[in-house]
Parts: sequence; structure tokens; C-alpha cells
Amino acid sequence: MEGRRGTCVRWSIKRSPISMANIGVGAFGPWSGGPASVAAKEIAVRAWDETLNTQPENLIWNLMGMMNNCWFRVKTNVCKPHKAEIGIMFDHPTQPGNQSGGWMTRQSHLENSSESTQTLNKNLSSPFTNTTSNLYSMSEVKNHNTADSTWIVVHGHVYDCTRFLLDHPGGADSILINAGTDCTEEFDAIHSDNAKKLLEDYRIGELNMTQFDPIKEVPRSRTIALVPREKIPCTLVEKTSISHDVKKFKFSLPCEEQALGLPVGKHIFLCVTIDGKLCMRAYTPTSSVDEVGYFELVVKIYLKGSNPKFPNGGLMTQYLDSVPLGSVIEVKGPLGHIEYTGMGSFTVHGKHKFGKRLAMIAGGTGITPIYQVIQAILKNQNDDTEMYLVYANRTEEDILLRDELDAWADKCDRLKVWYVVGKTVREAWRYSVGAITESILREHIPGPSDETLALACGPPPMIQFAVQPSLVKIGYDIKNSLLVF
Repeated sequence: MEGRRGTCVRWSIKRSPISMANIGVGAFGPWSGGPASVAAKEIAVRAWDETLNTQPENLIWNLMGMMNNCWFRVKTNVCKPHKAEIGIMFDHPTQPGNQSGGWMTRQSHLENSSESTQTLNKNLSSPFTNTTSNLYSMSEVKNHNTADSTWIVVHGHVYDCTRFLLDHPGGADSILINAGTDCTEEFDAIHSDNAKKLLEDYRIGELNMTQFDPIKEVPRSRTIALVPREKIPCTLVEKTSISHDVKKFKFSLPCEEQALGLPVGKHIFLCVTIDGKLCMRAYTPTSSVDEVGYFELVVKIYLKGSNPKFPNGGLMTQYLDSVPLGSVIEVKGPLGHIEYTGMGSFTVHGKHKFGKRLAMIAGGTGITPIYQVIQAILKNQNDDTEMYLVYANRTEEDILLRDELDAWADKCDRLKVWYVVGKTVREAWRYSVGAITESILREHIPGPSDETLALACGPPPMIQFAVQPSLVKIGYDIKNSLLVF
């Protein structure tokens, strides 16, 4: 190139195939005239002028602003873009134009936040708060992935959330599913600004951006698709309209021989990017847990303008409604504190619960985890657990999975189903109208006993103001006998 103003500089990039086996042993293959190690932390580029003067290695300020443009450094990081794939991410110092991002911006943010946190007072409820700038590698963070030691990374900061597990409004599992990982996107997607401020009390240091994990051997194929703390790509292969605002979505798993691997009673996160931001919502599949190669979701679509309380509609449900077949959506799980293990037994927060008779109370889309439990019980002919379902909705048309529930109730004496709707327009309606009340539950669920458990899932106001008070009046010990999904 010539050192003249206006001359275009053209880079010549040589492409060369790289063996995955070579990457595994650290050889990066022929590049720029010779082999380079995959462990290299950065690639530096510098230029010369006509007299062979080169740019300085580090930024040097001078009065005239000459030659203070230092080497251009690109940080390298080993990543796994998809299952069974290994890649290398190149992180530039800044992003083009006014876009945010880049390792220099992130480094500056860490330095500034480190300085500002020195002035924070210690929170009395968080005695382990540490405002020093300890550096931790991602390998160190990954070792703290249990309830005894729960670390997460958000925006380059390392947090110890162990003491917060029992106080977390979303339950301990919502944190444990991200333990030992960088969950920046997930945290930002589902937390308020106030939650982000509270998180600062648990900061113990910063992530060392210059240390990366060594590449591990690609694992062999598994029979279970879900991988704790990781997202898996699933493809939307089928949409079926069930009613004007309810659809069934079928997703294929990464491998045809795999089952989803979701325990009965637990749920998954669907993760999509909408308008540049991560959106995550929890769903419980309605397909049997041992189906191979796919899973299904029955979803109520909340369209824009359909509900005055939520004028913009549901962000995720409208996305699912509009996204074309063949689209890939990431799935994460399992999530949840309740698992049905069979023969009337449950594991709740790691503790055993048993119910020979189950009083099931659902509202709206809250039917799906209870539906999954019913499905598992009926599929096992040796499971003689008795089920009594009271299912509430606004209208008869809002009742999800009614055909399946009615068919099961007709064939099996172990299942009794009773519907409650807020209003009805059909004279032949033979079920209850109104809200869930003490009298409805007294008539349609079993009374309290040592062998009876109540399961509930639905809108929080329904649980708090209808279900719990009614069960207490009937005589249930809701602290020990009520399981809320």
C-alpha cells in the first residue's frame, strides 16, 4: 500500500481448513505463514509508514496527537456455538459507529464499576459482600455450581448467590439452573433494574477476561437432549390450531434418537431474541416425557389488543404464533422444584412427599404441569393414585386440553374432572360458574388426610385469594400438604 491520503487498504485473507482434531491438541494450523497455538489470547495488527516507522505497542499521548494510534488488538475466545461444534470468537476493541460493545468498552466498565463499588456500604443482610476486585477464571466459576456454593457471572462480574437461594422469589432452582455459568443474557431478560441493584451485594470479584477454558473433547451422543445450564437448539416443525387463540407447537430435538429428558412436573425455558433482546418464558410440555425426537407445547396466544390489562399482548406467544416452520429456538432446563417420581411420590425441594389421593386445582394455562402429572400416572397401570381435578377458566372456550381430560376421565375411574368458568353462555353447562370457592372444593376434592396432597398451578391471585384460603377452611395443612408449581 502507498502512504498517500485517500489510498484504500486491502487485506488479503488466506483461508485454510482446520482439523477439529488439531484444535483439540492445540495446533491451529497454517495461518499467516506458520502455526499458532489455540491458547493465544489475542491477535495484534500494526502498520508501517513509508520510512518503516511502526505504530507503538501501547497508547502514547503527545501534544500534537501524532503516532498515538497503537496496535490493533483482537481478543480470541474459544466457544461452542452449537452442540458438537467448537469455534473461536474474535472480540474487537470496539464496535462500528455508535454501537456498544467491544473488549475495551467492557474493560473500562469493569474498572469504573470496581472503583465505584469501593464506596458502597456493607449490607447487613449479606455478610459475605466483597467489594474487592478479585479475579476469577471461568474454570473457577464453573466449579461453584451446587446449592452449597452458587456462583454466577453477569456482565463480567462474579457473584456468590449461595445465601440468596432460599430468599429468591423465583425459587432456588431459578438460580441453580445458571450456577457456574455466565448468565448475563438470562439475567437481563427476566429481572428488573431493582433486582440488578440488589445483585451488587453479592459481588465477590471480576471474571478474568484473559483466561479461557481449554477445549474439551466433544461428548458422544446422549439419549437425553436437555443439558443442565446449557441451551439446546430445537426446530419448530409443526403448528396446529386448537382454537382461535390456542395452538400446539411441535419441536424436533437435536437428535432423532433423543428424548427431551424433562422430569414429570418440571418445565423448560424457551429462549428467543426479539428486537435485539433475549426473551425467556417457562413452559411445560404436554407431550409424554418419554417421547423420542420431539416435544409439544400447547400455548394460549395473547394477541396485541385482546386484553385491556395487557394491551401489547404476550411477547413470546406472539413470536411463536408468527415465526415460520423451520425456525430454531433455544431450550433450557429442567427447571422447577416439584418432580413426580411415580406411585404417588413427589420430590419437593429435595424432600419426599407422598399422596395416595391428589387434589388438583388449576387455572388457565396452569393446567399444563398438572396435565403432565395426570398423564404420567395414567400411563403406568401399576400407579393407583387417585386424582381429583378442579379446573377454572374465564369461559368454556378457554379450557385447554379439554378433549384429552374428558377422554381420560371417561375411561379411568382414578380421575375425576370438574370445570369452573367465570361466565357461560350455554344453558346445558353442567359444571360450576363463578370463581373457585370453599363449597366447590369441598364437593369435588377429597378431604385432608396424611395420604392426601393438594397440587395447584395458576395465576398468583387465584392461588393466594381463592385456593389457599379455601383449603385452610376445609382443614388442609397448606404448609405441608399443598404443592404449588
